[in-house]
Amino acid sequence: MVKITTGDVKKGMILLIEGKLFKVVDTAHTHMGRGGANDTYKVKDIVTGKSNVFTYNSGATLEQADVATNNAVYLYNAGNNYSFMENDTGEIFDIEKEKIDDIVGYLKENLDVYLQIYQGNVINVLLPSTITYKITSTVPGVKGDRAQAGTKPAILETGLEVQVPLYREEGDEVTVNTLTGSIN
Repeated sequence: MVKITTGDVKKGMILLIEGKLFKVVDTAHTHMGRGGANDTYKVKDIVTGKSNVFTYNSGATLEQADVATNNAVYLYNAGNNYSFMENDTGEIFDIEKEKIDDIVGYLKENLDVYLQIYQGNVINVLLPSTITYKITSTVPGVKGDRAQAGTKPAILETGLEVQVPLYREEGDEVTVNTLTGSIN
């Protein structure tokens, strides 16, 4: 286990708290006038999927789980199982949809990803920061009076729905930021 301070905790890290693995979903730092500062973390239990919130005094020591991050490729899904192949070993990992539900909409065949492995089990899948997709369906854009550029809903090749600029049409390719879900 690696000891880190509260200031070093980032979104997506895997922490070992009270003997359980938690993925950091969101972080917040608050400082109250003369009082000390606090760091608050919204976390998700890796095993149960339940959300929790932990608050620590700034500078407190936490344990980061010893997680290996390996290159892999997304292959396909069969029902509720998603298959990934590790690049170095060729080992195939089947992951249930419930474990990776937040990223399923971004997965397309032959996508390069990273698998986070803890004690031989895949606990998380990391996506590239941006991925290019083809628009499969969208409504026609309608011009009108507006202060900012307009957007419209579009369905991508993976079934993910995003907001795209009005000038984008079916068959166009768009680059999606996987952290925010917005179009670049």
